[in-house]
Amino acid sequence: MSFTKDQLLPGESLIVLARQHPFVLFWPILLNIMVLAVLIAIWYLTGKAWITAFFLIPLLYLIWEYLTWHSREYILTDRRVVRQEGVFSISSLDAPLDKINNVYHQQSFLGRVFKYGEVGLETASEQGTTTFDFLSHPVTFKNAIVRQREMYKMDSAGASRPAAERSVPQLIEELASLRDRQIITESEFQEKKRALLGKL
Repeated sequence: MSFTKDQLLPGESLIVLARQHPFVLFWPILLNIMVLAVLIAIWYLTGKAWITAFFLIPLLYLIWEYLTWHSREYILTDRRVVRQEGVFSISSLDAPLDKINNVYHQQSFLGRVFKYGEVGLETASEQGTTTFDFLSHPVTFKNAIVRQREMYKMDSAGASRPAAERSVPQLIEELASLRDRQIITESEFQEKKRALLGKL
């Protein structure tokens, strides 16, 4: 079951929906190829065509692995990071952006070649470190989390201050700093800047 907009909190926006790299299906596919080759060889040598019916076993295994892969999703919103998985029953794990202390990624040589890797979230909650394995384009997903976390912190800090203490020029300078560090994009900077100037 895919993550839907109905699962978003009021006022929450979906930023990125990612999945594991299809490379996780390599071994189930290889197993099917090997079993099929053996069964065809036995059929050729014995003339017993019914032996190929045993191919249903690895084929069902491959179908199950595909459904599991397709149902496992990694969602980034402007408030939290969600891991959702399950073919028939659904389970999910939420990590609020304000609880995330550090975000890291790791890639092996093959991971760099095929664009997959591991993304980890170190949180202040009881969950500790949460790891997303074999994630497709891990650097892009990591950078998106960092960008949304910084924007969330700025929005929260601005909302918590009394109106008299808020300094629009100071907030714009902080946004410019985030843009210069490539944590937010130019379009996101301009959008936030217009919103702040609109409050004057």
